[in-house]
Amino acid sequence: MASITRPPHAVVVPFPGQGHVNPLMHFAKILAARGFFVTFINTDRMEQRIFKTPNDSAAVSHQLLQQGLQIRFLAVYDGLPPDHGGVQAIDEYFLATQKLGPAMVRILRSTANEAPQITCIVTDCFMACTHHVATSLAVPRVVFWTYCASAAIALANSRTLMDKGYIPINVKEARRPENLITCLPGKIPPLIPTDLQTFFRVQDTADPMFQVIMYESEIQNEADYVLINVFEELEGPEAAEGLSKGYPALPIGPVFLPDFLQSTKSSVSVATSLWEEDLDCIKWLQTKALSSVLYVSFGSIAVMSMKQLQELALGLEASEQPFLWVLRPDIAEGKAAVLPEGFTERIGERGRIVQWAPQLKVLSHPSVGGFLTHNGWNSTLESISFGVPMIGWPLWAEQFHNCRFCKEVWKIGMDFESRVENENALVSREEVEMVVRAMMEGPQGNELRKNAARLKEAATKAVMAGGSSYRNLDKFTRDMTARANSVIE
Repeated sequence: MASITRPPHAVVVPFPGQGHVNPLMHFAKILAARGFFVTFINTDRMEQRIFKTPNDSAAVSHQLLQQGLQIRFLAVYDGLPPDHGGVQAIDEYFLATQKLGPAMVRILRSTANEAPQITCIVTDCFMACTHHVATSLAVPRVVFWTYCASAAIALANSRTLMDKGYIPINVKEARRPENLITCLPGKIPPLIPTDLQTFFRVQDTADPMFQVIMYESEIQNEADYVLINVFEELEGPEAAEGLSKGYPALPIGPVFLPDFLQSTKSSVSVATSLWEEDLDCIKWLQTKALSSVLYVSFGSIAVMSMKQLQELALGLEASEQPFLWVLRPDIAEGKAAVLPEGFTERIGERGRIVQWAPQLKVLSHPSVGGFLTHNGWNSTLESISFGVPMIGWPLWAEQFHNCRFCKEVWKIGMDFESRVENENALVSREEVEMVVRAMMEGPQGNELRKNAARLKEAATKAVMAGGSSYRNLDKFTRDMTARANSVIE
C-alpha cells in the first residue's frame, strides 16, 4: 500500500453582496496559498458585477494558477428577474439565496471530474442554503463569520434572546441597567438590546426580515467548524468559544491583511469592487499632511436621505478639516446626491469627492487620521488594522454593535449622540462639525489614534507567522488536510 496526500478542496460560498464576497475572496486566496484547491461559488448576478465578460473568471483563474493558487469560479442563477433591486430589496434577496442549495449541488456534481474530491463547504454565515449542500455531499460545513465574535454570538443566539424578551427590541429602554444582556455564551462584554440586529427593532415578529434573520440564526448553529474574521487580541482568546457547540471556533482574521502586507506588483488581484475605484484620490492624499484627512465612506449598500447628505456636507465644510468623501451613485436612497449649492467651489482642494475609493490604500495612507464610517465589520476591521480611529454613523444590521464597541470597549471611536438615541434622527451640521473637529484636532482624537495604533500592531502580529490567527489557520489547514488524506493500494 502506498500513502498519498490529496490536496484539500474547499468550496467557498459568500452571500452575494460586496461586503461578504470581499472577505471570503481574501480567505479563498489564503487557502489556495496553503495548498487547497478552491471552488468559489457566486450567484450569476454577482458574477456579472465582478467579472464583466464570461471569459474574465477563467482568465483570473489562469492568472492565479500561474502563482500556484488553484481557484476556479462557478455561478448559479439566483432566480430573480434581471431588474430586481438586489440587496435594496433585502428580504426578497435573502429568500432567494435560501433556495440555492439544489442548484449548487447540481453544479458541483456536474463539475466533479474537474477538481479533487470536495473536503468541506466554507460558507458565509448568511447562506443557510449551504446546509443542504453539505448534507447532500456528506462533507463538513465550515461557517465563516463576517462579524466579530461578540456580534456573531448575539446573532447565533437570537432564539434565546427572543425567549428572554430582549427581542423585539425596545429602543427607548435599551440602555436601562436591568436590560443588560449577560446570558450569552463566550466571554464577551455585556450587550445592550440595541447592539442586536436592527431587523429585530420592528415590533411585528411576522415581519419578513425578522423571520429571515431568525431562520438564518438557527442554521448558523448547524456547523461542523467555525471561523471568525477577527483576531484574538481584539476580543480575547476565549470570546470565540461562544460560537462552538463542541466543534472548533477559531479567530483567523483580518483575512485581508496577509495579502495586503505581502502584495507585490506581480500579484494577482481579484477585483470584487462593484464600482470603479478612483485611484487619483491617492495622489490627492499625498498632498496632505500626516493624519490630517478625514475619510468618509458608508460602504456598498447603505443609503441616506438627501436632507441628511446635505447636512453632512455642510458639517464637513464647517469643520474646516481636509476630507475624502465617497459618494456612491446610489447613495441618496437610490439616486445620486445633490450637494448644497456652491459646496464644491467653497471647499476647493480641501475636500475630494469620489464615487468609489480603493479603501485599503486610503486607510493605509499616512495622511488619513480618521474614518467617518457606517461601521460595517469589513470597514471597522480594516480601520483597526491600519490604526485609524473612527467616527461611527451606523445605519443597520450589526453596525450599532460595532460602533458602540469601538467607542466604549476598544476606545478607538466616537459617535453622534443623536443617532445613539434615535437611528432615524437627522444629524445636524453643527453636530457633524463638533465631532469631526474633536476627532481631527482635539486631544480626544489624539488619544484614540494612540489606542488604534496599538491595535494595528496587534492585528499585524496576529496574521504573521507565529501569531494567533496564523496558528489558528495552521490548525484549520491540518484538520482539513487530514480529512482529505486517503490511503490507496
